[in-house]
Amino acid sequence: MIRSLIRVVTVLAVIAAGLVVPTVVDGRQGTPAGSAQAADLRFFDPGNIISDAVFYDSMAMSTADVQYFLDLKGANCVDGEMPCLKRYGQATASRAATGFCGAFPGSGWDSAATIITKVAVACGISPRVLLVILQKERGLVTATRPLARSYEIAMGMGCPDTAACNTLYYGFANQVYSAAAQYRRYQVNANSYGYVAGRNNTIGWHPNAGCGSSTVYIANQATAGLYNYTPYRPNQAALNAGYGTGDGCSSYGNRNFWNYFTDWFGSTQSSEGAALYGKYQSLGGPSGILGTVQSPYLCGLANGGCFQVFQKGAIYWTPGTGAWSVTGAIQVKWGDLGREWGALGYPLSDANCGLAAGGCYQLFERGTMYWTSSTGASAVYGAVGSKWISTGAENGALGYPVGDQGCGLRGGGCYQPFQRGLVYWTSGTGARIVTGEMATKWGSLGRENGALGYPVTDRTCGLIASGCYQIFQYGTVYTAPAAGTYVAKGGIGYTWMSGGAENGPLGYPVGDEMCGLPGGGCAQDFQRGSIFWSPSTGAHVVSGLTRDKYNAVARERGILGYPAMAMVCGLVRGGCYQVFQYGTIYQSPGGTYIAKGGLGHTWMLLGAENGAMGYPVSDESCGLRANGCFQLFENGSVYYAPATGAFAVSGPIRDAWLAQGLENGWWGYPTGKLQNTATGSTQRFEGGTATWDSASGTVTFG
Repeated sequence: MIRSLIRVVTVLAVIAAGLVVPTVVDGRQGTPAGSAQAADLRFFDPGNIISDAVFYDSMAMSTADVQYFLDLKGANCVDGEMPCLKRYGQATASRAATGFCGAFPGSGWDSAATIITKVAVACGISPRVLLVILQKERGLVTATRPLARSYEIAMGMGCPDTAACNTLYYGFANQVYSAAAQYRRYQVNANSYGYVAGRNNTIGWHPNAGCGSSTVYIANQATAGLYNYTPYRPNQAALNAGYGTGDGCSSYGNRNFWNYFTDWFGSTQSSEGAALYGKYQSLGGPSGILGTVQSPYLCGLANGGCFQVFQKGAIYWTPGTGAWSVTGAIQVKWGDLGREWGALGYPLSDANCGLAAGGCYQLFERGTMYWTSSTGASAVYGAVGSKWISTGAENGALGYPVGDQGCGLRGGGCYQPFQRGLVYWTSGTGARIVTGEMATKWGSLGRENGALGYPVTDRTCGLIASGCYQIFQYGTVYTAPAAGTYVAKGGIGYTWMSGGAENGPLGYPVGDEMCGLPGGGCAQDFQRGSIFWSPSTGAHVVSGLTRDKYNAVARERGILGYPAMAMVCGLVRGGCYQVFQYGTIYQSPGGTYIAKGGLGHTWMLLGAENGAMGYPVSDESCGLRANGCFQLFENGSVYYAPATGAFAVSGPIRDAWLAQGLENGWWGYPTGKLQNTATGSTQRFEGGTATWDSASGTVTFG
């Protein structure tokens, strides 16, 4: 009874505000329902046809709701003797408050919908009940060509089955008001009428007393009121007939009331109203966190849910979840996500605060909403939410969510941003965390749409030099304080990893892979070397002094092209070499130099580092007379000119040639190989032949 008094106060406030309440359609705020569910008369309970909470819910529909409903149900109606109910209106007289109804404000013209809702508020009867009585008495709601008589006795008020109708109650507005007032009389003077709630009652099957009667325990006042208004119980034949005709002892009034109400508005029972009211009171009622009531409780939501709007929030209830409040930023965000129809479903708790940084959270069926003043409200749910919670939720490495989960990414992926990182998920990779400099690097490459694809592991640390790595679908990101954050992938990455990755001779990457090089090649620099790849050569490491030399001659764009093999060491006196497309780099105690072209070929024919010339001690030098070139070796030189070819010069003959001015002297370029003789050696030049006599130690030329 206390609850009813509070709702009456709220109703009167709504009247003063012009009946502005949320419109409800299919149980949601929006448009009114057309049909709630198909009535199944197997569930008709003669002792509890409708609950008190439903019957006396005077704010169940607004005027706009009722008008929409009349338009919907009267879609096929055309005006006959009278206008269709959806277009009907009349002047109404003001009525003073009585012991049964509050004041009814008259008007020069009220639509049928307005009359219904004004009467509902004044007398505390659900407008849904009034609509059903209009239908079950005279069929006015769905009439296709209404008659004047139907409006005259619209509610059947003052029309007993055994006598003529009382003209005192004629007229549509008079009928609606008088019938509602009568139901309130039944409630206020409950023990003054033939059928009383809370005890067994003898109820006839039909006005014909010969049809007999039955004993019914009437469970509530609303059901008692229906029997006092229409004093017969439907027999089994009537119930079996649905909306049709039973047998000679069938009555239909209360059957049809239950049928229409169930078909149009859903269940005639309500435990939800009490649950909503109880939660509201537990939160302090009007002086609590929700403030004053702003709407009736409204049902028909998903899973049998109901809700009620308050000044500072709302309460939602379902049989499976109970009643919980939603307020503030969390309520707004939940609304943005589709409320009970969205990803989170119904609330499972009130908001709970006192988290880190003044945060709050609220549990829902399929996730949790978190809020702080700096991050706002965001929902976490599903695999992404579970991953975040596994890190310690708001107290973990990621902090609070700073945005909602977004899905529809490539490959059906989802993601969510947090204060200090991201969580990404796909069915193939699972939920993975990307944070810090790795998130920055991945983002610069286009995230899941870029070269790396989705993460397939979380970050792993504890590598040498405080390094970390994270594996993605198409590569791995490495980071170390001394090296930076870079990607290893493809053939270059495989080559690096096969050499021991960060533990190998190259150390960490210090740059990302660079492609688009000549010949479709790629390269990547590491702490102690580089890896180069091209379609024709594959991937090879260049490191140490060899890399320095290679860099000095413009790497793959220079005279050597790409490396064609790995470095080979173990040569004489600790030497090493590496072959490139257009030459070879040699490391030796004498330095690091290139052997290539005709000069290098000539040297190699002489046994390379194992021959008489030893290692190179200079690179090739050109620009000599007649477009000549030369290269110095430990024990000699190789000279070349287009007109003469490439020949080595060494020993005493080279010394003498040097003394007379090399290729610029009168000897000119060598034109033949050095030949050993019994007494020394000989070699041809452009100007003649040089001969060395070992016995005298002299060189002659002629």
